[in-house]
Amino acid sequence: MTIRSAVWLALAALALSACATKSTPSGPALEGRLTALRWTLQSATDGQGQPIAALFPRADPRFTVEFKDGRVGIRGGCNAMGGNYQIDAANQLQVGPMMSTRMACADGLMEADHALSALLAQRLRVQLDESPAPTLRLVSADGQTLVWAGVPAP
Repeated sequence: MTIRSAVWLALAALALSACATKSTPSGPALEGRLTALRWTLQSATDGQGQPIAALFPRADPRFTVEFKDGRVGIRGGCNAMGGNYQIDAANQLQVGPMMSTRMACADGLMEADHALSALLAQRLRVQLDESPAPTLRLVSADGQTLVWAGVPAP
């Protein structure tokens, strides 16, 4: 390897490390970031990277999630949903049994509620990226991925 090649490799490695996302905080720091923001669902993919269309029956409203006092609240489908949650030391999110209002809705919104509830019933790995804007990724064991954008909670 020439010196020129070594220099280029070192510069490339440095550039890649500068672009890497920050590691996800854990414990109270992660809880603090989750509760400080309201999260809006931006995308959802299955284990093969294909969109989960059931979660987007129409453009608006999109699902929003708020974490507060050990509870998660979800809006944007047909019904408001909520339940207790925990995040373990390995940054795995576990949502307990969900409660829901019982309104009947059209246009696939009830199916969207069911699809999101089923995803949240799984243990999900939490990945938080705060640059340039807060992004929360919840990833199931089989690779289903929910991507949420964060804005300050009211």
